[in-house]
Amino acid sequence: MLTTDVLIIGAGPSGLSTSYFLQIPKIVIIEKEDRAGGLMKTDYYEDSYFDKTGHLLHLRTDELRRIIENELNVPLRRIKRNSKIFSRDTFIEYPFQVNLYGLPKEVVATCLKNFIHAKIKKRKKRYKSFKDFIYGEFGEGIANEFLIPYNTKIWTLNPDDMSAGFCEKYIPVPDIDDVIDGALGIIKTDVGYNASFYYPERGGIESIIRGFLRRIHSEIIYKSYPVKINLKKRLVFLSNNTVYNYKYLVSTIPLNDFISLIEDAPVEIQNAGSRLSNTEICYFNVITKRILDNVPHWIYLPERDIPFYRVGSYSAFNRLLTRDEYETFYIEFSYRKGGFCDSGNLERRIPHLFKRLGFIKDDSDIISIRPFFIKCAYVIFDKHYQKSTSLIFDYLSKNRVYSIGRYGKWEYSSMQDAILYGKETALDIKKRIKIEKNK
Repeated sequence: MLTTDVLIIGAGPSGLSTSYFLQIPKIVIIEKEDRAGGLMKTDYYEDSYFDKTGHLLHLRTDELRRIIENELNVPLRRIKRNSKIFSRDTFIEYPFQVNLYGLPKEVVATCLKNFIHAKIKKRKKRYKSFKDFIYGEFGEGIANEFLIPYNTKIWTLNPDDMSAGFCEKYIPVPDIDDVIDGALGIIKTDVGYNASFYYPERGGIESIIRGFLRRIHSEIIYKSYPVKINLKKRLVFLSNNTVYNYKYLVSTIPLNDFISLIEDAPVEIQNAGSRLSNTEICYFNVITKRILDNVPHWIYLPERDIPFYRVGSYSAFNRLLTRDEYETFYIEFSYRKGGFCDSGNLERRIPHLFKRLGFIKDDSDIISIRPFFIKCAYVIFDKHYQKSTSLIFDYLSKNRVYSIGRYGKWEYSSMQDAILYGKETALDIKKRIKIEKNK
């Protein structure tokens, strides 16, 4: 049996951040893949860099930017968002609710009237569902034209079956003046948490992971994963037939998967873990001939006849990610965990859609299409979410276990949050170690 002070499951941004901010001798990181990064990996082929779909930094603190640029030595570019919505065969600016201009006049009128009526009737209350939030804050027009169809695509669930609490941070609710201005063509592009973002100057998003790896001294065991965990005995059994005894355990893997590994978990915790649900994503990396001079960073696709929910351009983030004559894209399709995805049929629909969006003129303008899959993509905030996660985190806290990151905390959050969770966890472990030494 091997021993370590801190055992970290997963060498993604949260796990590496925990190690970086801890900087103590006895840390072991277990990583299932053959390289670190989790979803913050960047693939390279055909003279082009490809992230695992759009991975952008929304840095709300100067401290984190300083750490990335000065300590990890990863220069960043600040980029003003250029995103669109493709609705009724028309491109309008994002966010939809403050940029109605360009849609058919009857659609604009309906959206505007319904929004004003919703504002007038609004009462202070807690919304029962995501659908209630959408209709209550925006009215039927904006709901039916964009927010309902788009969110149904991305979450694979009727918004009426989703809780409302998670969304307020990410869906900006404007005032009446802003919606009227947008309906008249007074464009607003600086609304929302992602109005601007940061992206590495070179090498794609994985350059930040490489920056962490240069600065940490933990032992990383690749191509290995936990097959069984006993929290009472503080043991983790690995796929390579080794067993670790730990003092502190940090997990960054999906919460439902983690709970399923704990052999001594009470039945109510096992049941809570089994009720957690998530989406999977099939996405395609696409290389085309460069047709346009100004490609949006990403485009939302609410139209019901289009199966994909979003298409984005890596090369629009940074032209150095591909050759001068290329444009590189990702296009995403969401489906429920364990569901069926006909990737072949989806791939066949891409050339027609790209012509419709103006990215190509002819099928021959597409150079390459490759499918990829993300097995745990978006956490689903259904009716089981709140009770299940509350039970689980209370149980883990009592057993000196930290479950962090987007999937460890089972939430909708950003890469910045993942890195900051690692820092918070490291500081808490350091504090506990100091208290134990002074006893």
